[in-house]
Amino acid sequence: METSQPRVRTAHREIGFAFVACLVLAALVPAGVAAQEPPATEEDLAAARALFEKNLQAIRDRDREAYLSCYLESEGLVRTGPGGIDLGYAGLAATAGEGWPDRIEADDMRLIPVRPGLVYGTYRYRVRYGGQEVAGLSERLFVRTPEGWKIAPSGSGSRQGISSAWRRRASPSPWVRTPATP
Repeated sequence: METSQPRVRTAHREIGFAFVACLVLAALVPAGVAAQEPPATEEDLAAARALFEKNLQAIRDRDREAYLSCYLESEGLVRTGPGGIDLGYAGLAATAGEGWPDRIEADDMRLIPVRPGLVYGTYRYRVRYGGQEVAGLSERLFVRTPEGWKIAPSGSGSRQGISSAWRRRASPSPWVRTPATP
């Protein structure tokens, strides 16, 4: 029995060492990946913020063309809303301008660099349609394209308390669907 005690201690030490080595390697892998691809630049963050402001102003001005110019024109665009999912930029273009809010506020904008040319953003919103007010959290991906910066996917978090009449009028939020890779 005395000979098994040192073996158990040695085995525990080896397992402990292997565990620590795995933790160190796991910590180094993300650092190595991050070193290969730098985060988005300050210019990327400024461009994403400018596009966000342009999008909000287009809504306030009820400017359909300016609003649509903010979004990625793609058949992969997926819009979600109270009625479910609609695919393609054409659907967004067909419904844009229907039911503009009477008022829109956006606060607490947070931009997070993902990689060069890609910025994730969230903000809190409050919109008013007549006597109905909606508040929630919305998220965006801002992507640099050959045509300039565009909003790729976007979504909003809450439509609770909205009448069924508003739900029928509400246009879905755009999202971009990424094709499956084999």
